[in-house]
Amino acid sequence: MAQAPERREAFVWATTVFAGVQYESTFTPPDSETLYLLADASHVLAPRRTLVYEWPITNRLLADWLARNELVAGTLILRDSGGQEQRLALAEYVIQFDGDAPAETVALYSGAEAATRYAAFDQARQAYGAALHAQFQLEQQYQASLTAAAQAATKGEKLPIPDGPPLPLPPFTRYSTEVKQAFVLDLPVGDYTLWLERPDGSAEPTSRKRLRVFAPRRYGVGYSVMPASKWTVPEQSNDPRNAIYARPGSTFYLQPFAEFEVNELAYGRMLDAQAAGVRADRYVWVQTTPYAGATLQLFQQGQPAGGVTNQPYFVRQLPGASLGYQIEAYDAATEKSPSFYGYAISVADGQAAYRVELADGDGQPVPGSSREIRPIRAGLPGVVYAFSLLPLLMGGAVLLWRRGQVIRSEKRIRIDTDVQGFTRRCPEPVEGIKSV
Repeated sequence: MAQAPERREAFVWATTVFAGVQYESTFTPPDSETLYLLADASHVLAPRRTLVYEWPITNRLLADWLARNELVAGTLILRDSGGQEQRLALAEYVIQFDGDAPAETVALYSGAEAATRYAAFDQARQAYGAALHAQFQLEQQYQASLTAAAQAATKGEKLPIPDGPPLPLPPFTRYSTEVKQAFVLDLPVGDYTLWLERPDGSAEPTSRKRLRVFAPRRYGVGYSVMPASKWTVPEQSNDPRNAIYARPGSTFYLQPFAEFEVNELAYGRMLDAQAAGVRADRYVWVQTTPYAGATLQLFQQGQPAGGVTNQPYFVRQLPGASLGYQIEAYDAATEKSPSFYGYAISVADGQAAYRVELADGDGQPVPGSSREIRPIRAGLPGVVYAFSLLPLLMGGAVLLWRRGQVIRSEKRIRIDTDVQGFTRRCPEPVEGIKSV
């Protein structure tokens, strides 16, 4: 029999937070003292009663939402650092996005708009279901016509053949949560205190928490760097001070993203209240939406050297048993959809370092998008090996010198020992020996 963990009833704050590109859900354990939220964004804070239990494998407190998941009625009391209080009531909310571009379309709607948005989504979903049913009927009619024409041909008769099957419907990519109830917060930067006030006016035990609302330290443009030799394993270039190193004769593709830099502890604890290993003295970059509609400008020795546009590409697997692929320019006439979009950068042999920077639709440089491209110099392997062997040579020289010192010391000791022994055997002076 497996050992079942002991569960206990507890009040928790269930949060659905905006992480900069999507919404993430977690909960705050009763013993956690501080909640973290990103400033100037809509977040969901739901008072819940559930069953919690310790999970020793990961040393975490988990919630059994299937066993119990009750919304606790009450009013949220929010007090800022100046002592001003707000009273927030439970509100309906819904989160929606389009699966074709989730980062660009995700949105949270609350209040009366939540019900309106969900009704529109449900109506579109039902209309798509009806269209699917009509599509199925057309396909059945098409197959029946083909079968009838084939049977008639066996009898020497001729029936008209349909021109072709009906065109397939595009997939339904819209998504929406159910309409739920919670407290919807959109706060400026600052420190707050919050708790849940029951309908009878008393405070819910263990509901009082500190709330820290933080903002990004700075904004910029990050790049996903995809070498043509391993396009499925891209590297990340987030800090504008970092350089991108490339092998001469290679090609890589840049995908720019809008990004912001935030405190590691605040951001990590917002996504996971029990996150370990996060530090308050470190910052992390968070990539959000793709940066579209820009041109990548190239500069050599500070002078413009042309531009590169964002182009679609298709990855074609090479035929045969051996593994391999080839990256080609996307052709809409032969392929259904591109494999990826990117700015193609080729590094020629003997090329000096240069710089790339995004320019918006008006030709203005995009702040934080500049990167230096440094070709890797591999023309002097002997010098590289010599420098790598230098510590070993120095260590060997030190060992030989120390061994020589030990040998000389051993000789001195042996001579002193022989002299002392000779003196003991010959207590009287010996003619012809004045000193040793």
